[in-house]
Amino acid sequence: MAPPERREPQAEARVDETRRNLLKAAAVAGGASLISFVALDKQKLRAVLKPVDLGDLVGEAEAAESPSELERRAQQKTIEMRKLCMAEADELCRREGENSPACKEARRRCSMIKVKATPPKPGVRFAMALDVNKCIGCRRCAYACVMENNTDRLMHIEWIKVVSVRREELEILNTDWQYKDAPKKDMVYIPMACMHCEDPPCVMVCPVVATFKEPDGIVVVDYDRCIGCRYCMTACPYGARHFNWRRPYVPPDEINPNMHILGNVIRQPHVMEKCTWCIQRTRDGGVPACVEVCPVGARVFGDLNDPESPVRRVIEEYGAFVLKPEAGTRPRFFYFFGPARTPPKEGEGGGGSTQ
Repeated sequence: MAPPERREPQAEARVDETRRNLLKAAAVAGGASLISFVALDKQKLRAVLKPVDLGDLVGEAEAAESPSELERRAQQKTIEMRKLCMAEADELCRREGENSPACKEARRRCSMIKVKATPPKPGVRFAMALDVNKCIGCRRCAYACVMENNTDRLMHIEWIKVVSVRREELEILNTDWQYKDAPKKDMVYIPMACMHCEDPPCVMVCPVVATFKEPDGIVVVDYDRCIGCRYCMTACPYGARHFNWRRPYVPPDEINPNMHILGNVIRQPHVMEKCTWCIQRTRDGGVPACVEVCPVGARVFGDLNDPESPVRRVIEEYGAFVLKPEAGTRPRFFYFFGPARTPPKEGEGGGGSTQ
């Protein structure tokens, strides 16, 4: 990728001032994600946002800690999760009958539960990138995330929020994350979740070291340590932290039995939770559920240290941008503008709205 153009100091100051004015931290009320991201065309955006320098992204990964204690806890958690699941399955079977499909599926899933403690692979540094020109705002990523990560079905906690912003509008407040129809030609859709920052403020403020950054770049929460103080929620510039006010309820016939001790185990009440880039998948060589389910291929995921990984190729070919660079968090969730737009501009054919 070609090095960024050098600007004169006065021009650099003007750009920085513009960036500060346009990318102010938006207030986050009631868990709603209001973003400081400007939906402009590619050239205007390049003039306002700070591009990502690939040289700042790659490097030596940190050494992994010994997983023995985590593995022991994972074995205990497997027993706990199976017991919890079986209790819910018994209740379901009493209601539906032992021979009902729901009862049989619940018992099958409960018996399959295994909580892993898969450690990070040496030398790997995960990252994700999203093509703003492709995203159609369908929210399939958010729905898949709920199903994959055993998220509560009653509190409406979603680790991924998708907001709708007018393509040519500079106003950064009052973005719509409750839109009903998509895609629309004049709108840009911005999915947001944990940015898995290189310098995560949530880690800095946690008083019990319940949240920390793993050597492969995934920022995790140890639910057994979390005391629910919500300092991390306050510190996060992206509104990516969620507090559960009760034990998450997942129907036993919908439980994902593939679990990780630092990921999608069913959480106890009054702890913080967030996206983990589907640690139960990615550390076994897979991709996050949001990447797999996206119908237009707007998301890419991979190892920044691998020149052949999809996310590395995207950054090298198209460049990339981050939300709120002024926060100094160095996110590892990137946005880029690919070569095609969905739906296309007027006169390009195709497009329309999905009702």
